[in-house]
Amino acid sequence: MIYKTRKDLIKALKDAPKGEKRSQILNIEQNRNLIKNSGANVTLYSGDVLDNNNPIQALDNIYIGVIQRLNAKTGYPDGIGALGGLSERTDEDKFNHMTISEKKQLLGQKDDVIIQNEKVVLTDDINIIRLNNVIRETKEELGNLGIYDFKLDKSQIHLIQMEDLKDDNFAINIWNGNGDVWCITPYCHILKTTEQTLDILANRSADIHKHEQNSEVAEYKKIKLTQALKSFGNFSGNNKLEDGRNANSDYRYPHEWFATWALASDLLNNDENKLTLLYKKIQLQTPWKISFKNAAQKMGKDLDFVAKTLNIGIKAIENIENLPTGTVLINSHNRSI
Repeated sequence: MIYKTRKDLIKALKDAPKGEKRSQILNIEQNRNLIKNSGANVTLYSGDVLDNNNPIQALDNIYIGVIQRLNAKTGYPDGIGALGGLSERTDEDKFNHMTISEKKQLLGQKDDVIIQNEKVVLTDDINIIRLNNVIRETKEELGNLGIYDFKLDKSQIHLIQMEDLKDDNFAINIWNGNGDVWCITPYCHILKTTEQTLDILANRSADIHKHEQNSEVAEYKKIKLTQALKSFGNFSGNNKLEDGRNANSDYRYPHEWFATWALASDLLNNDENKLTLLYKKIQLQTPWKISFKNAAQKMGKDLDFVAKTLNIGIKAIENIENLPTGTVLINSHNRSI
């Protein structure tokens, strides 16, 4: 059924049980458009690929920065992730009735408010909105940690191509009918920096006395890229995400985890053999299954999406997905790995 207004759609979602029923409602594009929004994130990384046939050793010098999220209501760990969040948009009718001074105050606060031809205007250009989104959210989240003087170089922020990506998990599986609900189109970015920069951010975030009250970020951590690659699918630990994964060490959002694999693939020149060997060696170190398929399904995607995101062939991804877990590989004495 197609709903005509946001109010009607929200009522239908409230009345529908979580899961498949809500998914069916939002699979209709006209319905989804009534509550659609965008989000954006950026993964800072440092280092260069080393000349080594072993892909783990080749990536040994690559580090990334991640935040440890905190649940706004409970204060407990809420997964790791990149710097980012939802976009802040402006009501067009309200904007048109604002004074010039009021419009200027929205610059840097609303991601769709820009200066164009010396005038403050609204834009619907997603390429402008997503970059403004990243810069604002980075400022806010690092501000949670008491870091107020770090600025991103907008010209060095690179978009990871993720075809028709959607993150509707909150609306489908989590939302309890209270407060706002959105269907999100996320945009993942990477930005190369220095290891010193990552160290400085991590060290400064460790001073909890400078954290803002009710911060939704616990710390900013520097970790190896190869560690990030295994950080999805761990169901151990006491602190759990909604689906039972480890809230201390797993990426909360699958698209942010995919971004680390897209970075690894890019650094390895999208070489299928190197990426396959990297996966094998990472899986050998990891007791839980590293499943592209399971992560993709959380976004309503399949392995074809994974292949396109990593810019390698679908057959290679299918072969990777069918590999057993590390325990089985160790017991099989597979000396080719």
